[in-house]
Amino acid sequence: MSKSADEQGRLYVVATPIGNLEDITTRARRILSSVSYIAAEDTRHTGSLLQHLGVDTPTRSYHDHNEAQVTQKIIADIRKGADIAIVSDAGTPQISDPGFRLVEQAFAGGIEVIPVPGASALSAALSVSGVATSRFVFEGFLPSKKGQRLKALHLIANEPRSMVFYEAPHRILRMLEDMVETLGSDRKITIFRELTKIHEQIFLGSIGAATQALEDGSIPSKGEFVVIVEGNQKEGALADMESEHVMRELIRELPASKAAEIGARLTGEPRKRLYQVALRLKNKL
Repeated sequence: MSKSADEQGRLYVVATPIGNLEDITTRARRILSSVSYIAAEDTRHTGSLLQHLGVDTPTRSYHDHNEAQVTQKIIADIRKGADIAIVSDAGTPQISDPGFRLVEQAFAGGIEVIPVPGASALSAALSVSGVATSRFVFEGFLPSKKGQRLKALHLIANEPRSMVFYEAPHRILRMLEDMVETLGSDRKITIFRELTKIHEQIFLGSIGAATQALEDGSIPSKGEFVVIVEGNQKEGALADMESEHVMRELIRELPASKAAEIGARLTGEPRKRLYQVALRLKNKL
């Protein structure tokens, strides 16, 4: 349907397959065929998908390093009446992929933003996970540096909900080794490697067993990984998490002893225990 001269276009956020090309939806294929161009994280990767689909829509590069500049160009084109789609290399844009800035500015400018749902490594992993998924948190990629990664894991050690992570093959073993140190070796974990692809692999066990499987090659350090870790199921884990949150804020401004005194009044937890928490958190700052 043609637009009037003063009618602006729309932004389509389109999910694409995470591996198996048959997972493209009929609607996604239609949208990708009809837009003026496709903003793609990697134009070569998206080009292969479009060739498979028989779609000849032009693509333009849109990734972390040019996001600010290209966002303005896309917004300007939409204001001139162009319908534009944004895709990531695989799965749903914005889930650990570029797209936030563009969607944010489109909404701010009164542009219609339309999701075209489909494949997502996050939802695919959750659908066959061996841990509870009625409540979960998405952590995405942990920091690449060991010190920062350990700090991030310490902060969520008492999280009672299941936790979902993405990880690259060259860091997956180090990630699990740090989880053993911070979360313990017995915590239940499900590892998904190369979801929907030829060499798809799913491992369910403990963090310790998963670490061993990576070390002996039972789980090859190749491909893309999704990791789901069971939340802390120990009694009082939620209270511990809330206490740590309170103490983390207090020790930014106060000595450990004073922070423990105020924390005890706020949480009802023993001052002596909160003092030990304060000392531990101080050492991480």
